[in-house]
Amino acid sequence: MSQLQILEGCEEFALGEGPVGALLVHGYTGSPQGMRGLGEFLSSKGINCVGPRLPGHGTTWQDLNVRTQQEWRECVESNFDALKGRCEEVFIVSLSFGSALCLELAAKRPDEVAGLVSLAGIVFTKDPRRHLTPVIRRVIKSLPGVGNDIADPEMKELAYDRLPTTSTQHMLRQLNDTRAVLPQVTCPILVMHGRGDHTVHPDNAQYIYDNVGSTDKQLIYLERSYHVITLDLERDAVFEATYNFIKERAKHAV
Repeated sequence: MSQLQILEGCEEFALGEGPVGALLVHGYTGSPQGMRGLGEFLSSKGINCVGPRLPGHGTTWQDLNVRTQQEWRECVESNFDALKGRCEEVFIVSLSFGSALCLELAAKRPDEVAGLVSLAGIVFTKDPRRHLTPVIRRVIKSLPGVGNDIADPEMKELAYDRLPTTSTQHMLRQLNDTRAVLPQVTCPILVMHGRGDHTVHPDNAQYIYDNVGSTDKQLIYLERSYHVITLDLERDAVFEATYNFIKERAKHAV
């Protein structure tokens, strides 16, 4: 099988160095581009940042449509392990569907994740089509995309303009699996979400906050932002809050 070309700007990244690491995981149909600005900011503060590209992302929606839940899980876990091999402690920062994957990892490995930041995280959807996914994927291969939900007219997310239906079924399974293990998440957690999010209902933020087992937890709503809060009008506040969360909980100075 030939290697698909990665779209310009969607490449994974590794920035900075030091004993404190941060794994930055993007969302479904998106790419590392959505996390790069945050990675550049955190690395400038002395944090070792890695932004992996989930399988099937940053290439074509057809490529994503043949990818599975297990592939995404393995990508997150292997990148976490690699970063942990270079750093004394590792935090996780996740966007949208990346949060579903990372919350599950935090539940499975509570003694290894130093803390987690969930940005516009999703663990459930209210879209009525979710019940019809097994049927829809047999009839049509893609639907109109859900990317680039940003209030700032000068910013653009590099995401697919189509939503692949087969891999969406794997995505929905992951949401179910993540909800089931939320009580096992015990690491410090910061949850941030835009009030105007049209892609992931803001109720997800409260649900995550209420159901994790963590005692050290914070919930912040952004009043002027839509879904991609790492690129939106309040991105500077997102960057600062993420850095402060890590700084206040890291055992090493950053």
